[in-house]
Amino acid sequence: MAHPIYAWGYLFGLLMAYGAVGWILAAYAAPLMMWMWTLLLIAYVAWADTGAIAGAMLWVVSVVWIAAYTTATPLLMHWKGPTWAISLVGVWIFAIGVVLLLAFARSAIQALGWSRQKTFYRLLMLTGAGLIIGRLLYVGSMLTPQAMALLYMT
Repeated sequence: MAHPIYAWGYLFGLLMAYGAVGWILAAYAAPLMMWMWTLLLIAYVAWADTGAIAGAMLWVVSVVWIAAYTTATPLLMHWKGPTWAISLVGVWIFAIGVVLLLAFARSAIQALGWSRQKTFYRLLMLTGAGLIIGRLLYVGSMLTPQAMALLYMT
């Protein structure tokens, strides 16, 4: 059995990873529906563990394909050509890693002795907090009137 300090470290890493997800979604001006579907996917993976990997990968691939089709770029970047393509590949690889991180969370934090239901709710709260923190960090880093309007638009 792993030491609880490793479990808490894993949870901190999960918070940081989902903070980055929130930052990326805000940077790409993801619509509200994408945020909602992402939250539903997080809940599904948090409950089903590794059994949800295939469905989660379908969502990740769909989002990347939508971004490629619409040539989405972060709001403050004007990337074109190879830089844009490399950024999408990087987001894709990162998203796969984040899904796997959440899918294996229950086994990584079992040293804390939480029940399945408590683990689910705590993972949901932690990842939701990470998404919110990431969004707030992104919006807070843009101190222009347009950026503040963006906060209220999306």
